[in-house]
Amino acid sequence: MTGDRSSRRAFLRRGAAVTLPAAVAGCQFRDETPETTTPDRDQTTDSPTPTTPTSRERLAAAYDDRFDEYVDVVAAGASPDGSEPIDDVLERVVADDTLAYVPAGTYRVNSLRVEDVSNAGLVAESPAETSLVPGRPAVDIGHQFLQFHGVSDFLFEGFTLDYRASGAGGATQVFSRGDFAVRDLRVRGTMPDESLPGNPAAFRFDVREESATGTVEHVVARDGGHDGGNAVGLYVGAAHAGTLEFVDCEVRNFPNNGLYASAPGRDDEALRGRDGTVHVRGGRYANNNIANVRLGSTDSTARDVTVVVDERPPSHAGAMNARGLRIRNRSGIVVEDCEIRIGEDAGEGFGGLVFHPNAGTSTIRDTTIRVDRDDTPAVRALDDDAADPSPGPTFENVTVTGSAAGGWAVEIAGRADVAFEDCTVSGTGPGRNGLSFTACENCVVDGGEIDVPGIPVRGRRSTVETLDVRTGDALDSEQ
Repeated sequence: MTGDRSSRRAFLRRGAAVTLPAAVAGCQFRDETPETTTPDRDQTTDSPTPTTPTSRERLAAAYDDRFDEYVDVVAAGASPDGSEPIDDVLERVVADDTLAYVPAGTYRVNSLRVEDVSNAGLVAESPAETSLVPGRPAVDIGHQFLQFHGVSDFLFEGFTLDYRASGAGGATQVFSRGDFAVRDLRVRGTMPDESLPGNPAAFRFDVREESATGTVEHVVARDGGHDGGNAVGLYVGAAHAGTLEFVDCEVRNFPNNGLYASAPGRDDEALRGRDGTVHVRGGRYANNNIANVRLGSTDSTARDVTVVVDERPPSHAGAMNARGLRIRNRSGIVVEDCEIRIGEDAGEGFGGLVFHPNAGTSTIRDTTIRVDRDDTPAVRALDDDAADPSPGPTFENVTVTGSAAGGWAVEIAGRADVAFEDCTVSGTGPGRNGLSFTACENCVVDGGEIDVPGIPVRGRRSTVETLDVRTGDALDSEQ
């Protein structure tokens, strides 16, 4: 076996430095030596003749010689024209200490299942020209398209998953017992969720070892699901116990969450998760119903993420709730340097940034939330227990803005120790109010500015202190 675990982890997390398109896809090795005249016959030279590296040589260089074997799946028997399913070939060649590489082409897969391999990979040699196409309808394969279970030190990179045929689609799953990296995948076509039971997810990722890390980078799924369907874009299961990183992904138009990553943090009779951490870095999540990004495990983060709802997303069973970012459970979650936009044509929803009653302490920092849909809050913390408020979030240098008319820009209910520090809350729509606290204790608005046509700050059965806030109106407090 080549290398040790620490070097593999460093490789798996290296990301764009060795991503396949730059490293191997369509590589052209051009001789940059200027032209010279033809030498005399009696001249000799000791310079070697340039040669074009083989696929194996290019891949070995791109992946730091970490594999013992490099297998061309076509040479191993896979049909590159989609004429025959290649499941049996892949199940044979995706093996320990082996990189299976797939030349350009269209490959038919019925329902692939790879289990218990270590230091293994399946990569497209030419990502822009390599597609995997379901050979059977999703209903016939139980929605299980690509399954990689019990894997460790695993790579899956560079494919288009083509779901454009009627009824085509299914889940891509990675359940790991060690590190893994999934990069540069694109879904073309809509998930066939109108014909599938439950909550079918285009992708599911679980790191089931506490010390392991999974990286999901540049996964693009823009076509989403159907109105009336129930598809999820990216799902993290309750069994996730390690660390997951979602980097620069793009997920749009799913009726049941874009990135649904709160299940590991559940701890109730209905579901007990293993509280694995999830970090979202960069990316764009747009027009997904229920939540575009949904976090809920201890110390999870969202940084440099863009969330947009500017049209009515597809919804399941008429359940429209077009939230931007939702914090569902646990404490220690950080949202930083993010942008959340709720447009005037967005579907109805609880707000741009929404805290479930079970959500504990969190920090929202250097983030902008713009709401242009009337009567929709930018921030909403739902009531936990008015008789015994639990600690709530802290907001630092957060900007709330937009043209929404009516309602409150910020609604906090049943929370204690909520702090707004150097935040700006503004709005131009008629009847738009600032911050509302209901049944809250020991809350503070410290510094910053509130500029709204209506009431700047209101407390109802709450203790709220305002310090050095730039606004012309005083606190409106009714006990």
